[in-house]
Amino acid sequence: MTATASQTRSRRAPETAVPVRRGVGRVRRKATTIALLVGVPLALLTAAHALVPDVLGLGLVWDNALPWTWVVLPVLALLLLVARTPGAVIGLLAPMLVWAFLFGPGVVPLGDARQGVPAAASLSVASQNLGPAGDPAVIAGSLAASGADLIALQEIEDQDREPLAATLDADYPYSVLTGTVGLWSRYPIEDSVGLKLGLDWYRAINAVVETPSGAVSVYVIHADSARPGAHAERDVMLEELAEAVAANTRDRVVVMGDFNASASDRALAALQSEVSEPNQSEGGFGLTWPAGAPLMRLDHVFVRGMVATHNAVGDAQGSDHHGIVSSFRLDR
Repeated sequence: MTATASQTRSRRAPETAVPVRRGVGRVRRKATTIALLVGVPLALLTAAHALVPDVLGLGLVWDNALPWTWVVLPVLALLLLVARTPGAVIGLLAPMLVWAFLFGPGVVPLGDARQGVPAAASLSVASQNLGPAGDPAVIAGSLAASGADLIALQEIEDQDREPLAATLDADYPYSVLTGTVGLWSRYPIEDSVGLKLGLDWYRAINAVVETPSGAVSVYVIHADSARPGAHAERDVMLEELAEAVAANTRDRVVVMGDFNASASDRALAALQSEVSEPNQSEGGFGLTWPAGAPLMRLDHVFVRGMVATHNAVGDAQGSDHHGIVSSFRLDR
């Protein structure tokens, strides 16, 4: 009797194990399928983001959301732990490698190499959008306290001009204001011109600043706003700015301001082929907007013919944009 019961139990054990193994297999297959269906299209759409059609603003949204696609990687890693299959490995590695290729070099810390650079060979610049509610005197005072040689401000209203002059003119005796943008300089501004960049009003400046190490051509821009389905004017501005910079024969060029576009926005590609943006001294993307919980870097400092020694995001000081302060070495 006992032996018969034992034999019965031994014969039934495999019958209960088989459904368990089949259940585990189904879970792994599903995890693999999800990893592939998510990871591979994500990798392709990230690598070829400029080809994503801008239907209903999809291209604009996708371009500027690209830096945040890394948030999907932990989910794919979890699926890999469940599946433990080559397919799940592909689902994780494909978007991971594409992200690392596109953004990895740009988030490496630049460090701080300002020490030892002769004062006459160093140029420090600061840029910030005043925002609709920012106190212009407080913001300008904060940028001046950074020790910047050049201060660029955007979204300047008529009522802002007097407090800005009272705050900056003593230490920055050279200035030019055109439309909603302005540039203050410790060094002489030899020439300046307002730029409409395809619009009917001025939202940019090009000035030549004579530093102790020679002339630097400086552009300050406040690009038109960009919203899904409504960014044509911004695109025209950035395209014409890129053409102006490409035609500029100066050895040293600085292009700074509020571009209303992140570095992965296709509208910036033409400009990025002419000038480059230094990495952040402490690494990362250096997000600047919105001030309370920054999600994007809409504010940039691009250069040509200079070596970056420091680059950092400052406080918002009441604006809806954080400021940027960057330093460069001018000598060869």
